[in-house]
Amino acid sequence: MMMTVVTAVQAEVRAGGLPALVVDDRISDGNAPAPAPARAGALPVMTVDERIPDCTCKTDPSSCAKPVVASAPVPESTPESTPVVVPPPAPAPKPVIIEKGRQTLNVEFDFDKSTIKKGYDQDIDNLAGVMKQYPDLNVVIEGHTDSLGSDAYNEKLSQERADAVKNYMVEENGIDANRIKAIGFGEKQPVASNDTSEGRAQNRRAEAAVDYRIEK
Repeated sequence: MMMTVVTAVQAEVRAGGLPALVVDDRISDGNAPAPAPARAGALPVMTVDERIPDCTCKTDPSSCAKPVVASAPVPESTPESTPVVVPPPAPAPKPVIIEKGRQTLNVEFDFDKSTIKKGYDQDIDNLAGVMKQYPDLNVVIEGHTDSLGSDAYNEKLSQERADAVKNYMVEENGIDANRIKAIGFGEKQPVASNDTSEGRAQNRRAEAAVDYRIEK
């Protein structure tokens, strides 16, 4: 039975179209109007209640109410961090210039001898004291002769004189032997004339070549 009524109504709508909208101007006292009676064989007349404003969100989105967005919590203020103290840059190191110095030891030898005579050990002791004060300082002991004798003999004799000074520094002053190098030059490097006895006495000697640092 219900299916028959619905079918009849739908047929009426198809035959006569949708029912007309009727605006009821009588609504002013706040009471909603009673629904209009249905026409015979059709849907009831639709009544528009003008108390309800039309929504224009679809045609004018700006008129719609904006959603309420909760604001993010404001973080609590934190104490200022302690400033980092940057130390000043270190001064540039001074350049170190290594120069070679030479110290002439007052060590003279008798003719054809390599024995250190008494009284000639003071300069050797002074040089050993400097080496103790500066552990990185090394020396080269050079032995020399006069021109008397053959070249080969004088080279051998000069080496013995250099070795004598080195041994004295090691044995009497405790200097490490690895810090001392002994070289004999024979008669090749005279400091005086070999034509006189005085000159030859000066040439029979020992010298020390010292490497040291000069900071500028």
